[in-house]
Amino acid sequence: MKRIFFAAILCLLAVVTSGARTNPGEKTGVTFDKMVYDFGTVKEAGANVKHEFVMTVTGNSPVAILQAHASCGCTRPSYDRKPVRPGEKSVIKVTFVPKGQKGEVNKEIRLKLKSANGKSEAVTLRLTGVVTP
Repeated sequence: MKRIFFAAILCLLAVVTSGARTNPGEKTGVTFDKMVYDFGTVKEAGANVKHEFVMTVTGNSPVAILQAHASCGCTRPSYDRKPVRPGEKSVIKVTFVPKGQKGEVNKEIRLKLKSANGKSEAVTLRLTGVVTP
């Protein structure tokens, strides 16, 4: 009985993980120049950290960024709201304010994408680094 239960669990895991995608943007047909930006070490009283993530539409359908939300008010994303055509690029500008932050930083920027062919997906970009007093 234990063997049957164990085999059933293995089959269920195989089915669940077979549908998992390993490439963010695969569903909507986009790629990113990088998914994580490590800004290194900055001072809390120092200047804001700015980075631009570049998204390229690799599919056959235009893609729009519907939303961009950061995991913290210290991180501010901005993006062009116009759909991006196949082969074109769009920039997601992110500003991180180190004031009030200390230690290791791991901030998420969650994008909601939708292609003209009706497919949508969520993609998470990250800012990492260290803030020192």
